[in-house]
Amino acid sequence: MRQVRPAFVEGANVMIREHEVSYRNGAVVVRDYGGTGPSVLLVHGPGFCAAAWDTVAASLGGDVHAYAIDLPGHGKSTSTPRTAADSWGSILAVVRQLGLSAPLLVGLGLGSHACLAASLEAPGEIAGIVTLGGACVRTQESAEDDIAFYASSQFAEMLRTRFFFGFRGHPTKEAETLVDRMIARLGTDWRVVGFKGLREEVRYSIRPAPDGDGWVNMPLPSTITTMVSMKVGDRHFPDQSLYRRIDVPVLIVQLADGLDQEHARRERDLAVEHPPVSVRALDAGEYPHYTRHNEVAAIILDTCGVTPRPAVEADRNGGPGGA
Repeated sequence: MRQVRPAFVEGANVMIREHEVSYRNGAVVVRDYGGTGPSVLLVHGPGFCAAAWDTVAASLGGDVHAYAIDLPGHGKSTSTPRTAADSWGSILAVVRQLGLSAPLLVGLGLGSHACLAASLEAPGEIAGIVTLGGACVRTQESAEDDIAFYASSQFAEMLRTRFFFGFRGHPTKEAETLVDRMIARLGTDWRVVGFKGLREEVRYSIRPAPDGDGWVNMPLPSTITTMVSMKVGDRHFPDQSLYRRIDVPVLIVQLADGLDQEHARRERDLAVEHPPVSVRALDAGEYPHYTRHNEVAAIILDTCGVTPRPAVEADRNGGPGGA
C-alpha cells in the first residue's frame, strides 16, 4: 500500500516530495521531483542514495515526472535487504504502488543491474532502461571475480575506512564532525570534484540507528555485500547474458574514463548483435550524475522523446519575464 509522507524538503532548486512505499520488513523512500510527461525512476548503485540524483532531477526541468528510490538499506529506507533480489523487487514495488505507467528506469553503476532485472521480472511494466556505464557487460568469469572481491574482508574494510559506511555515534555534533571528515576525504576524489551538493547528500544518509542507539551512516557494509552477492546460475546473474534476454530498449551510456573503459568494445559488439541495445558515448568519468548532470538529463529527455521547454528569460529586474 502506498504511504505518503507529507513533509517537503528543498534541494537543487526543486521542491521534493517524499513517499514511503511498503516493502518487505519496512519501507523504501522515494523522492518525487514532480514534473509532467513520461515517468522516470532514477536508481542509484550500492553505497549511494536517492539524493545523489538531485542535480540531474533539477536539470530535467520538469519535462518528465522524475522519481528517485532509496534502495533497501540505503538513505532513509527502513527495509533491510535479505538478498540481491530486493534491489529489483523494491523497484517493482515502487512502480506498482505509486502507479507509475511504463516508466523509464535509469541506473547508475550496479544500479543498472537492478533495472535490467526489474524489466525481466515484469515484462510490459517497464518502457526502457538507460544505464550509466555498462556495469553488467562483462564475462561470467569477470563477474565472478568482482563478486568475490565484494564479499572479501578487504572490501568491507574499505567501505568502513574510506566511506565510513556503518560508522555510528551519539550526539548530533558528532554527526556533523563525520560529515566534515567525509567531505574532506571525498572532496579530493576526481570523480566528484566540482560537485556542489556533496555535503547535503552525505548528511542525507546519516540516520537514526535501527536499534535506537544514536545514529549511523547508511548503508551498512553488510547491506552492500548482500546486494551484490550472486552465484552463477542465479536467475539474473550480472554478466553480459543478462542484456541478451532484454526485449525493451536499453541505452548504455558509455563513459570515457574510469572502469567502464574495459567494457567499451564488448558494449559496442552487444549493440550490434542485439537490436534492443544501443550505445551512446559521454565524455565523463564513473559518476556522470555529479560531473555531467546536464548531459545526463539531456540523454534521459532524448530517450523519452521529450523536447525540453525553452528557458524563461529574466527581465531587467531579475525576475521572470512578463508584467
